[in-house]
Amino acid sequence: MAGHGRPPVDHPKTIRVGLRISEQERDRLLAYCKKMNLTQSQVLKEALELLYKTKP
Repeated sequence: MAGHGRPPVDHPKTIRVGLRISEQERDRLLAYCKKMNLTQSQVLKEALELLYKTKP
């Protein structure tokens, strides 16, 4: 009875990263997430990609 669960992925995301921010920063992040209809993780990943592209 095979086929249960999720299929394997090439690059599993097993690392968890924490971030401490102020209440005001969290409010801004949540407002941006709501406005753009994105999750917090999606916003932070996009921000990292922008940083990687603009900084050597």
